[in-house]
Amino acid sequence: MKNVKFLLLIVCLIFFLNVIFFNCSFATLYILKDQEGKDIWITNQENIVSKYEKLGYIIWILKVRGLSKKSPEPELIDSESQTKVVIPPTTKPIPAPTTKPIPAPTTKPIPAPTTNTNRDKMIEIFKKEASAKWGENYEMVNYTVRNQTQAYDWVVNQTRYPDIMSRAKSKWQNNYEMVKYTYENQVEAYKWVLSQTAYPDIMARAKQKWGGNYEMVKYEYENQVEAYKALKN
Repeated sequence: MKNVKFLLLIVCLIFFLNVIFFNCSFATLYILKDQEGKDIWITNQENIVSKYEKLGYIIWILKVRGLSKKSPEPELIDSESQTKVVIPPTTKPIPAPTTKPIPAPTTKPIPAPTTNTNRDKMIEIFKKEASAKWGENYEMVNYTVRNQTQAYDWVVNQTRYPDIMSRAKSKWQNNYEMVKYTYENQVEAYKWVLSQTAYPDIMARAKQKWGGNYEMVKYEYENQVEAYKALKN
């Protein structure tokens, strides 16, 4: 009888240990599923479970009562509701340099120097006339040509009293030294005549006699006034 009781105690102990072992072994079993719900692994190692849980896998715990989730399923992100973020470029593109074509240099033709042909002709005339007068006396030829050229340059620049200049040129032709001399004397005499106010009758007769020769008008007027004063005394 004692053996039976002992045997029954052993059986009960074994059964109780089996139940405890069964519950404990199932309490540590984990089933790893991917996001599509497919089983990929069964394990009882906590470190592996924690690693895959962080990666987004679904963890199921196998217990005596059945399966239960260890962690909720990650929410699926709607692809349509995603906001696309466009990262602006850190550097702006450098535009290609626009080079304008360099226009070809416009070179204007340099006008030929204008030569005073009249002056050149007159110098040749001065040389010819001086050579005819002085022959091989080149010093006098050169002296005459230089003086005539200077007188010519002076004459062509005079613009006042054109009538007096015309009469001087008509009288002396190519002798510009004499043209200049006559013109200066006649202009001086003309200015003197205009300044005289006494004895207008004597001045009128002098002008009538000598016309545009103001040197002779002056000479005539002075002599006639002197004679008239002598008669009065």
